[in-house]
Amino acid sequence: SSDLASEPAGNGTGDMNVLIVGPWTAASLAFARCLRREGIDVYLLQTASGNYCAPRTWSAVAGGETLPTPLSFTPAGIDRIRQYADEIRAAAVAALTDRELVWLARNRDAFEPDVRVLIQPAQAIEAVLSKRYQIEIAASARLPLLPTYLVGREADTESIPSSAYPLALRPDQPADVDPSFKVHLVRSQDDLRGFIRAAREIRSPIIAQPFLPLPTLVVHGARDQAGRVLSVAGYSVVRKRQGLSVTLERRGLSRDVERMCERFAAAANIRGCYHFEFLEAPDGQVYFLEVNVRLGGTTDKVVHAGFDEPILLLRSFGLTPPAVREPRRAHRRVTNKRALLKYLVEALRGTLTEFDYPKATRLRHIMTSCLDLVTAKDSIFDLRDVRGSVAFHLRDLLTQLGSGPRPVLPRRP
Repeated sequence: SSDLASEPAGNGTGDMNVLIVGPWTAASLAFARCLRREGIDVYLLQTASGNYCAPRTWSAVAGGETLPTPLSFTPAGIDRIRQYADEIRAAAVAALTDRELVWLARNRDAFEPDVRVLIQPAQAIEAVLSKRYQIEIAASARLPLLPTYLVGREADTESIPSSAYPLALRPDQPADVDPSFKVHLVRSQDDLRGFIRAAREIRSPIIAQPFLPLPTLVVHGARDQAGRVLSVAGYSVVRKRQGLSVTLERRGLSRDVERMCERFAAAANIRGCYHFEFLEAPDGQVYFLEVNVRLGGTTDKVVHAGFDEPILLLRSFGLTPPAVREPRRAHRRVTNKRALLKYLVEALRGTLTEFDYPKATRLRHIMTSCLDLVTAKDSIFDLRDVRGSVAFHLRDLLTQLGSGPRPVLPRRP
C-alpha cells in the first residue's frame, strides 16, 4: 500500500488501505482497479446484497471475505466490519448499495475518526432516496421537469389528461408498492386503473410522468465537505437496454446544466460523488429524471471516459493519493459489451421494448451494435487484468463452482 495525503495539508499521512462493503459489481471492479493504479490497496467485504463470487474472481483487490448473511444490517455486522477494517489497517470505508450506504452512515461513530466513512450523512441519503423528494428539490432548484402526477387510487387518474399518455410509472421508493417495480409503462387511463387495482398495496403515491423515447444525459459530479464541486462531466447515453445505459459517449455540458446540478446538490446537501439523469430533447431542452448519490451503473463506463470517480470519492472526503502514477487514455465511446451482446440478440429477435433506445430499424440496430462491438471501449475488459476481466464475465458460473465454504483471500504481504 501507499500513503494518502490528508486535505487540507497538515493532517498528516500514513499507510492507507480502503475497504469497500457490498457486492462484486462492475462499479466495485472499477473502484478497485482505479485505486490499485494509484498504489492504494482495496479490500472487499462482500455482503448478501449480491450473489457470492469466489475470491479467485477478485484479481483487482488485495484481499477480501464475505459478511455472513445473519450479520447483515445488524449491530454485530457493524462490529465485524470494524474488526475487518482494523485487521487490514483500513483508513477509509465505502459502500456500494443504497441500503449499505444508509447502514454505514447511521453507524459512522463506530468507525470515525480512525476509519473515515466515505458516505454523506444518513439523513441526506435517506431523503434523496425518495423520488418525490427529488422532484420537490428539482422544482425548488428550477430544474425543468416533465408534467408530474401522483396516483395512489383509481380516483387520482381522473385529473390526468389523455394527452399525457403513455405514462412512465415509478414508485417513490421500491418498497412502497407491492409487488415492487422500478418502472412501468401504461398507455391509457384504463391501463393505469388496472395497474392500481392489481397492486396488493400502495403505501405512498406512485409518480407518473409522460413517457418520451429520448436519449439520456448523465452528469457525473463530485462535491467536497465544504460544498465545492471538484469535478463535473457529461455523457450522452446513446444506447439503452431495459432503460439502463449500455453505451455512452463523452460530451460537453452547457453552463446552464452545470448550474442546475450545482443548485440541486446544494439544496439536497449532497457530499461525495453523485450522478444526475436527464432526458434530452432534440432542441437541447433537458428534463430532470433522478439523481443517485453513490457509485452506480455508469461508473464502470465513465472511468474509461476520463472521469476518475473513485479517486474523486476519496478527495470529496479529504483523502487523495500523493500523485497520479499512471496517466490513462480517456475514451470517447464506452460500452458494456456483454450487455451490448444481449441487446444485439434482442434486436435480431425483434424483442426490443419501449424502454430500449434508440428507436430504429432492425438492420440499423444490428449494424450500429456490431460497430460498437468492434470500436467502442469495453467497460470491463482490461489488458492489464485479463484474468480478472474473464472471471468477472464468468462470475455466475464461478459463483456456482464456489458455492461451498467461502474462503478468505489472503492479504498481500
